[in-house]
Amino acid sequence: MSRRRLIAVAALMALLAACGGGDGGAVSAEDEIILEFDDEGGLVGGVRRESVDLGAKVTMIVEGNTDEQVHVHGYDLYIEPEGPGALEFDALIPGRFEVELEQSSQLLIELTVS
Repeated sequence: MSRRRLIAVAALMALLAACGGGDGGAVSAEDEIILEFDDEGGLVGGVRRESVDLGAKVTMIVEGNTDEQVHVHGYDLYIEPEGPGALEFDALIPGRFEVELEQSSQLLIELTVS
């Protein structure tokens, strides 16, 4: 591989890493965090880690079937279980927070604000 091509590939990889690389990493101020539940109430895709920038506006959306509140720890915010729900908040508290089903304590997301 030529030196020029190697530099271009390295630059592209650095850019992808800075943008989160599409792996569910950083959420931009315009993006949403979607929690999708199947017909039996299971979380589609399993537990995941999400990151947002300090000061970002976060929109968390619950889609599908769950009969429990979704609780964002640290911010002490809830999404009620009646049908699709949404919660919008400003990520003003830095740290790592669990998002879970309140009654069963099932972890859904580990949310990092930095």
